[in-house]
Amino acid sequence: MSNDIPNFNLLAVFAAVIEQGSLSKAAEHLNTNQSTISTALARLKKDIGQDLFIRSGRGVVPSAYATSLYAQIKDPIQQLNAVFQALGEFDPAESTRQFMMAAPEHLQLAMLNQLAEQPNNNLTLEVFEQPYDDEDVYEGLLTQKFDVMIDIFPPHHPNIASMKLFDGEFVVLCRQGHPRIKHALTETQYMAETHAILDRTRNKMLSLSHYTTLDVSKRKVAYHGVSMFSNMLLCSQSDYLTAVPLSMALQFKDQLKMQMFKPPFEYKNISNYLIWLKKFNHEPSHKWLRDELIKAANSLS
Repeated sequence: MSNDIPNFNLLAVFAAVIEQGSLSKAAEHLNTNQSTISTALARLKKDIGQDLFIRSGRGVVPSAYATSLYAQIKDPIQQLNAVFQALGEFDPAESTRQFMMAAPEHLQLAMLNQLAEQPNNNLTLEVFEQPYDDEDVYEGLLTQKFDVMIDIFPPHHPNIASMKLFDGEFVVLCRQGHPRIKHALTETQYMAETHAILDRTRNKMLSLSHYTTLDVSKRKVAYHGVSMFSNMLLCSQSDYLTAVPLSMALQFKDQLKMQMFKPPFEYKNISNYLIWLKKFNHEPSHKWLRDELIKAANSLS
């Protein structure tokens, strides 16, 4: 191995392959092609005289040496990237930046409205539904499809940062003309009725199960919806019950003519976390976006 320090760009490519998990994803992440990535890895391998990646199926896995090398260089590389990013200029009045984010349904409108209030119409935000699969929940963030995301749990990933935006309540809804529920709701009534539930899991549990010790698996379920609004709409035209965050209930309960109740059982509030890649901690446009989203969340808390 040469005593010379390898080229920083080669180390940055190497780190991207480790973080992204494949040459193709690293190429997309770095806005280049897979051939360039392969060439850079070959040069780095020659410079240091060690195998870095081993073929495994259709992909590659890091060697023991590569894993050790990455552990030693990842922090300096992130720090250098942060320095260069912080030197960049960002003017929200002039920028044509298009931001992408994933957010839960009850927060999407607030986030869109916050950016819509900007006088610069060329500065835009596109909001996507949250991933449905626990295994892929951070995939869009790690591949930079999304600049940020909001989720109900903080991440445990070395390259991802987060902050709690706010804690929010959830409520139970049913239609105003419900034949058995009038102006009050007991736990016994709640468990006796039929429900429309959100068919989405986090940590392999349905969402509501994270916030109460009540065994909600014993409820009779008629509808498994992929959207809280679709559940609300269905319940507004039937005798089913559904649970949604308070902020979403307040948006639509009057138009849908629904009754709203605090959960008639012990429960915890829903935490909402803003999540992003650590390497963008100091990037000016990214910091500006996070500040705007924090403002939007403060209006809901």
